[in-house]
Amino acid sequence: MQQGRPPPPYPGRPWYTRAETRLAVLVLALLVLAAAAAVTRSAAPTPAAGVALALPVATPTATATATSEAGAETAATPAPTATPLLLDLRPASVGQGETMLVWVHAPGAFSVTLEIRDGSFALLPEGEIFWAVVGMPLDAPLGDDELTVTARRADGALIEAVSETFEVVTIERPVDYITLTAEEASVLTAEAAAEERRLREMFFSAFDRGRRWSTFFRLPTQGVTSSEFGQGRSYNGGPVGGFHTGMDIAAPEGTPVLASAPARVAWVGEMPIRGISVILDHGAGVKTGYHHLSVALVEEGQMVAIGQPIGEMGETGLATGPHLHWELTVWGVNVNPFAWTLKDFTP
Repeated sequence: MQQGRPPPPYPGRPWYTRAETRLAVLVLALLVLAAAAAVTRSAAPTPAAGVALALPVATPTATATATSEAGAETAATPAPTATPLLLDLRPASVGQGETMLVWVHAPGAFSVTLEIRDGSFALLPEGEIFWAVVGMPLDAPLGDDELTVTARRADGALIEAVSETFEVVTIERPVDYITLTAEEASVLTAEAAAEERRLREMFFSAFDRGRRWSTFFRLPTQGVTSSEFGQGRSYNGGPVGGFHTGMDIAAPEGTPVLASAPARVAWVGEMPIRGISVILDHGAGVKTGYHHLSVALVEEGQMVAIGQPIGEMGETGLATGPHLHWELTVWGVNVNPFAWTLKDFTP
């Protein structure tokens, strides 16, 4: 028998395929991983007792980017933008003495103001809609004009301001030639006109804010239209001066006069030229006047429904016969009342 080294335990197999070798490698790998974890934990900051670590808070902007530790950049989420205001003028071309509806869609707004013809007032909110009716004076300059609406949040911060151009156009109206007797003409004095202006300034110093009407206005009485809104006036052949500020409807004395829309009775009394009168406040800057009555049937502060009797036709004040002088004002500006029976001025 040949003498020499004993045979290996696994004849014919390389050393790296043996079980004990694999086990030794696995143990060594586990030791290396454990050591690495211990080093990482010892390097991390440890907060003091009762103190929380402040974590960075990302603030999204339209252009900022976030950079990872590996150097890769990812786009940040854009900041939300406010919905732009939607402004609508109905109509965009409005006649002298006519009414325009201003309508603004302003989601998120607390208030919206309107600037027009050197005046400014707050639009009325109804959900996300802000709106107002605007009266164009009979003597408004013709041509292009501009209005601006400004929306703000509850804290007063500006959301957006939008300007829009509109056109004021002329409307051909006839001239009313009136013949007065000496007795009738005696009513038309400077003192009477001054007192009437004083009363009307009082009427238009305040308005009920909320809208009370929801559809077309109604004609307040039956009869014949004896004078249209906006007509020029000539008395006893004199020069044409001033405009008729309402609509005259003639009928026999005592004909019922009805409220043209729901309202609060704002004033009842007698004026030197318009005679016995009732003023109704329909809210949202709109008032109607009923003049030359023989009698008033309502009291101040009373609420009236559309079609409710408020007086009877007469010829008090400056009148050439029984008739109703019916007027409609928007924020104190006289406009064509008949147009309100043909068009629904609601948002």
